[in-house]
Amino acid sequence: MQHKSNKRRNPSALISLVPIMIVGISLYFSVFLYDGQPHFSLFLGAAAAGLLGYFLGFSWKEISNGLINSINKGISALIIMLIIGMLIGVWIGSGMVPALIYIGFDLLLPAWFLPIVLILSCVTSVITGSSWTTIGTIGVTAISVGYGLGISEPIIAGVVVSGAFFGDKLSPMSDSTNLTSSLLDVELFTHIKHMLYTTVPSFLIALLFYTLLGLFSVKEADIGIEVIKYQEVIKNHFNLSPLLAIPPLVVIVMVIYKVPAIPSLTAGLILGGLTQIFIQGQTLEKFYQTVYNGFMIETEIPEINELLSGGGLSSMYNVVAIGILALAFGGIMETTGMLKAIVNTFLKFTYRIGSLITVTLLTSVFLNIFGGNQYMSVIIPGEMYRESYREKNLQLKNLTRTLEGGGTLTSPLVPWNSGGLFVLSVLGVSPLSYGPYAVICWLTPIIIAIYGYFDITMHKLDKVEEYS
Repeated sequence: MQHKSNKRRNPSALISLVPIMIVGISLYFSVFLYDGQPHFSLFLGAAAAGLLGYFLGFSWKEISNGLINSINKGISALIIMLIIGMLIGVWIGSGMVPALIYIGFDLLLPAWFLPIVLILSCVTSVITGSSWTTIGTIGVTAISVGYGLGISEPIIAGVVVSGAFFGDKLSPMSDSTNLTSSLLDVELFTHIKHMLYTTVPSFLIALLFYTLLGLFSVKEADIGIEVIKYQEVIKNHFNLSPLLAIPPLVVIVMVIYKVPAIPSLTAGLILGGLTQIFIQGQTLEKFYQTVYNGFMIETEIPEINELLSGGGLSSMYNVVAIGILALAFGGIMETTGMLKAIVNTFLKFTYRIGSLITVTLLTSVFLNIFGGNQYMSVIIPGEMYRESYREKNLQLKNLTRTLEGGGTLTSPLVPWNSGGLFVLSVLGVSPLSYGPYAVICWLTPIIIAIYGYFDITMHKLDKVEEYS
């Protein structure tokens, strides 16, 4: 049965909130109460939005096309996620990540432990493009070593999360960074450069805070034995050749010359595979296993096993599935006019650029809290406020920067969000405990809002053609 367009009814804001409320309630049970996954909750929300749209007068073909078009917008980012999964496993197996950790151990000085961990987390996240990989490697190590220094685990977790998500935002290999820029048709490196205006100040403030905290709170301790033990295990299992620097350097050069993300990542993957085979002496069979299942290592130290195992194509299936469902949900909400109804309500409070920026930030935070997934907190507000930024003569890179600050960076601060749950599962520290110390994650949105109200780096639209 097909509805005629002249029978369509414009959804009210209250009706439009019903699918989001359904997702939020379902997530409470599936994620928070039963420690499950958010996939079905997103599917349920998409189904509810589609059903409401049908009764509002939309045909199934229109709803289906809206769903498909939304997924098409994010397909390149979803492919990048899969490549990143393969890359992480291969770069661990090739010895690049172990070498980075080995060098990092040499830099561990008690009083400077916190700022060093921040810098290592940032560098690792930029190189790998994955905040989760950084948390699973540098984070696990920092928690272990920091314990011997007598530093509170929430403090260490906060530092790691700050560095991991800071580096993630500035990495051209980051799935969320690619997703955000591609959804709004903003060139990747334009998006990353525009974020520097807000992330660099928050990084410097955080670095100063952690330095002072370390100098005045960390006691001297003998961590030499623990570090040497870890380094010996790494050295025994990997050939730490200077040639390991070639794959990341090639990727960095390609990034500098603005080579698109997919060929850059593919080059890094192939070079990493050659390194794994010819420098580490692993078989072609092991390489293929690593590409799909990730790299696995077994040593006498459980922490090292956790530290140097992970990645693989299969590790991204869960994230890609969430991305597809979130895109489908957002596409149906947009096609049926429900996003517009919600936007029109919120836009009543956006008289100035600063208020538009603040409302965008709050919407992303709201969806992180009630949506349970950082992709939703970027995708849905991106569709909601696209036209509003155009109307205020703002380039869309202002919107992508705001979405990253309000959506991606605050996701690890919510205990039942996918970001917060991941940190809890890997580091064993609740977001409620480490949240105050994750300075970059909550300070960056504040800086973005301040920039909006004082019109700082709010780049205006010069040509209408830029948005055509």
